[in-house]
Amino acid sequence: VSTQSTGDSFFTLSGFLVAYLLLKQLAKGKGNLSSGHWVAYYLHRYVRLTPPYLLVILVEGFLLRQWVEGPFRFGFDMFHEPCKKYWWANILYVNNLVPWKGEEMCNSESWYLSNDMQFYVLAPVFILALYHSPILGIFTNLVTIGASIIAAGVITCVYEIGPSSRSTMNPDQWWLLYIRPWIRCPPYLAGILGGWIYWKHGPTLKQYVTRMSQWERVVFGATWWCVSIVVEWAIIFGIYDQIRGVTLDQEAPSMAVSVSYQCFKRVTWAIALLIQVYLCDLGLGSFVNSLLSWKGWLMFSRLTYGVYLLHIGLMTIIIAQSRHGFYLHPDYEMVVRYMGFLAISYLAATALFVCLEQPLAALETLSYRKPTKQNATQPNNDTQQSKPDLEANVINTDIIFTNKSSNDYGSTSTSQT
Repeated sequence: VSTQSTGDSFFTLSGFLVAYLLLKQLAKGKGNLSSGHWVAYYLHRYVRLTPPYLLVILVEGFLLRQWVEGPFRFGFDMFHEPCKKYWWANILYVNNLVPWKGEEMCNSESWYLSNDMQFYVLAPVFILALYHSPILGIFTNLVTIGASIIAAGVITCVYEIGPSSRSTMNPDQWWLLYIRPWIRCPPYLAGILGGWIYWKHGPTLKQYVTRMSQWERVVFGATWWCVSIVVEWAIIFGIYDQIRGVTLDQEAPSMAVSVSYQCFKRVTWAIALLIQVYLCDLGLGSFVNSLLSWKGWLMFSRLTYGVYLLHIGLMTIIIAQSRHGFYLHPDYEMVVRYMGFLAISYLAATALFVCLEQPLAALETLSYRKPTKQNATQPNNDTQQSKPDLEANVINTDIIFTNKSSNDYGSTSTSQT
């Protein structure tokens, strides 16, 4: 099966949120935003993502090899040497480009952060075009998506790459296709188009569905759910036979299959996902929308960035100290390991959130506040405030900030990764 579409889901949703929220801000400002707004747009993103990221690089890349002992301790050399050479590329969010071939990438799972940051930096170009000239904006997005599709097809053909990393005929697929922004951008751009459609035509779509009879709503919703699910199923499982053939040393997938799959799997997955987003918003999501709208997910959404940053290092620590080999069978052992990795990742992410992410978030929120007239004329009143009131203000600041930070411009750092 193909698992690469998980990253495409995050790119799609991130592009959708960035476009929708920035278009709302542009509409408020009648097409113009102040220079301070744009500074905050970029600075907020960097400040929210970078400190936890740097801490993880420091610990995984430089400290763990001094602390961990075990038969497979050599695995931490894979962390240390790349981080020693290229830690600066991570800080600048260009480690998906430096080093060029990616064999010595520091914190290899951070390829996603670099791509997402680069897309976020360039997103206003496409969004402003959509706002001021929809035809130009749509044309720019579609041309860029088309160029990416062509690039993926040419690279797949020239370097003889298979449709999936497990069926590839070239081990360089990692740096040729998987981590490159010009290959991974179609879902993000599709998300931007989807966010613009939702901002521009969302109320019209809701009115259209509202006018339908109950039977028409059921048929309409069921049809589009089936179409989107079939597309997603085909992307994930459609090349099972080809991958299975390679595993059994049978004939490799044809080049036509490889090129077609590498060209269109990303953008078609994004379109299918956007259809499901629209269906949920239009009231046609049924139990899916109820499940995804459960408020209990909010608690976990605050921790997902930490889990993303920490899970590889935690898994490596446990495996490095194992006294026996790591096998995929029996299945129950994998289940036990998975549950253990999941639990310890969330516990560690909770500590990271409480000790670093949330204090920095509160400080950033306070830095954005303007002093009130009362505070300016009576600077000593703060000392008269009771302790419960102070605690209440901290809690309120926390709620305001986390709601804003997880939504403003589609920050995937807290809600998607």
